[in-house]
Amino acid sequence: MTKRVLSLLLAVWMLIPMLAACNDTPDTPDSPNTPGSSDVSDTTPEDAPPSGLVLDKTDFGGAKLRILGISENVYLGYYATDDIWREADGADQFESAVYKRQQDCINKYKFSVEYTPSDSSTKAITDFVAGGLDQVDLAFGLWSSMFGISKTGNLLDMREMATIDLKNTWWDQNANESLCLANRLFYTTGEVSTIDDQCTRALYFNKTLAENKQLESPYTLVRSNQWTFDKFAEMCRSVYTDVDGEGDTDENDVIGFFYENGQFSYLMTAVGEKYATLDETGKPQYTWLQTSDAVTKLENVANLLIDDKVTMNINAYKTGGGANSSNIYAYARSKFAAGKHLFSIGGALVISEFADMEDEFGIVPMPKWNADQDKYYHVVETVTPLYGIPNTKTDTTDIGYMIEYFSYEGQQTVTPVYKENMLKRRYAPDADSADMLDIIYANRSFDVGYVCNWGEITSMGDSSVASGRAPKMASYNRAGKSVSALIDREYEAFLKVGKDTPAETPAE
Repeated sequence: MTKRVLSLLLAVWMLIPMLAACNDTPDTPDSPNTPGSSDVSDTTPEDAPPSGLVLDKTDFGGAKLRILGISENVYLGYYATDDIWREADGADQFESAVYKRQQDCINKYKFSVEYTPSDSSTKAITDFVAGGLDQVDLAFGLWSSMFGISKTGNLLDMREMATIDLKNTWWDQNANESLCLANRLFYTTGEVSTIDDQCTRALYFNKTLAENKQLESPYTLVRSNQWTFDKFAEMCRSVYTDVDGEGDTDENDVIGFFYENGQFSYLMTAVGEKYATLDETGKPQYTWLQTSDAVTKLENVANLLIDDKVTMNINAYKTGGGANSSNIYAYARSKFAAGKHLFSIGGALVISEFADMEDEFGIVPMPKWNADQDKYYHVVETVTPLYGIPNTKTDTTDIGYMIEYFSYEGQQTVTPVYKENMLKRRYAPDADSADMLDIIYANRSFDVGYVCNWGEITSMGDSSVASGRAPKMASYNRAGKSVSALIDREYEAFLKVGKDTPAETPAE
């Protein structure tokens, strides 16, 4: 059956419960203001497809969909793909939803999931390919590492798979478009997992501190299209308090926000700058600091970050009392939870760290440059787990079907519970923040130039501000030609990728 037929049939299947008004689960859980089911046990029964609907293949005879994931040992466990498989029904709604998806695949399609977490998944992929070992059907890897192994022939082009239709709503269309180098898509993201949502960076703010300082509500500013960088900077500069009276800014003082290494790029992305974009051939074009007001953006963002009465770099906490912590990032965020910072940049994967905060907090998009900016932009981190299909397959027909069904069931069951029940209702502090999350997830940036860091172009600015220096436009201009040359070489490498491309193992 063609991709179009599969897509139409699954779309009809999704529509029937809505028309019958017998299912409260939304067919598009990513849509704004769409509530999910409050109880996993009350969702659609684990039945076969509706009577009269014939799919090309719904019985895989007990086959296994073998998925290689990211283990809890990678980056302190923040990026673990722990929503793929559960051994049994869980104690909370999210775990129950994960388990339900597994059971739906068994009952509806007669295939099960075999999940293996890995400390080094991309190395495992290259080893499988080099050895001709068909061990995995779908594999996660950190984005930066997946880029490395894709240009050496270790992953299949998903656009060439007849039984996967990437236009289906359970695939992330933004990712598909942004990651399609040389018009080939070797890895992407969608409803297989919620980990990409968890890795999308947004802005937390201390509502109590803002109200005590009589600051404007960021929620109101977002809704009036006045949530801009200047307003953000103004608020950051308005809260400094030298708590210990020592004169120097340290972790005991109240400041605008602390920033981790790399968050200069987050703010520059937020104000509309991108390191690279893909042209119609899928070739990256170097676009960094080429907007009309790029110099002003660079100066304003950098000057905010190096102002020690406004911000602190995370490295300062290592000498300011945080050296005894095994997780300096969580330690610094604990200062936000203790009311020492007005803002903190982070993904949804850290929101639970603020659950017991005494002060009230909220979540808003990253600020625009000005009201004329077309939309908000939110970085998807370079270590975000994305997934692809190892180049060990001679026949991907059934694999494609199973991935489609697994993704579809994730869209129907796992994602709604994660976003609506777990994230918005359990952790999001108020209805305003829940609305803001819809804006954030609808405006994500998959910047291939950011993850590739050609010519150290990404780390250049981050390193400068971390050491207290503003990066210079002249430095970026000098680097531009070498960056373009590196892009040319990378693009040529992708054009040559094929089944016979020798596999290599890049550094993790």
